[in-house]
Amino acid sequence: GEKDATNRLALLSLTTSMATFSALLMSLLFGVLHETCPYCVSSAILSAGLAVLCWNGDVVPPQNSVEEKTRGAATLGLGSAALTSVAAAALFVNADPTVDVMTASFGGTLPANAAVQMKQPEKDVPPPPITSHSSDRALLLAADLEGLNARMFGAYWCGHCYDQKERLGIEAMERVTYVECSKFGLNSQTKMCKERDVPGYPTWEIGGRLYPGEMELEELEEIVKGAMK
Repeated sequence: GEKDATNRLALLSLTTSMATFSALLMSLLFGVLHETCPYCVSSAILSAGLAVLCWNGDVVPPQNSVEEKTRGAATLGLGSAALTSVAAAALFVNADPTVDVMTASFGGTLPANAAVQMKQPEKDVPPPPITSHSSDRALLLAADLEGLNARMFGAYWCGHCYDQKERLGIEAMERVTYVECSKFGLNSQTKMCKERDVPGYPTWEIGGRLYPGEMELEELEEIVKGAMK
């Protein structure tokens, strides 16, 4: 019926737009930021897969003839892709050039004065300064991390890395080894990050094992406790 045809068109338009936007983000990730992000790539593959399944799964509304069906599908597909491309271009052009693209995409928070110019990446970009002071709990945790030769892998543009450092505080982070994985970051150690197969940022290495993701103090304490057994 008419409702079924409308739902089919909406599904095709949505999945096509998702796949197109994911492709644009991938070009930004690899062509501009020159970084890797397994989760981003996985999301893009899923979006493309959904689009392919819809287009090959007889979701295209039936027409009176094969020619009409082909023409309608082509119009819908090209229209969705073109509209998404125009909208994405407008978004990037009108965006503040000092906005940290990766941080904004994944919900991280960076101080305005610590944002990074992404149009023309520079070398040796320092991470934003830590502003919080460490609690007694954080200092005890940092001492244990230091004793285990623990390391935190991150990137200067990563909002979750910044939040992790803020949670520990200035004094605690002075005792924790931080490894900069971005090739554009200050004291970059990209080769080490690749050799350790770091899956994302931040990632903790404690007791020889990798623990990806931003951690609460309680979570880090549990990991440390297990590593010290």
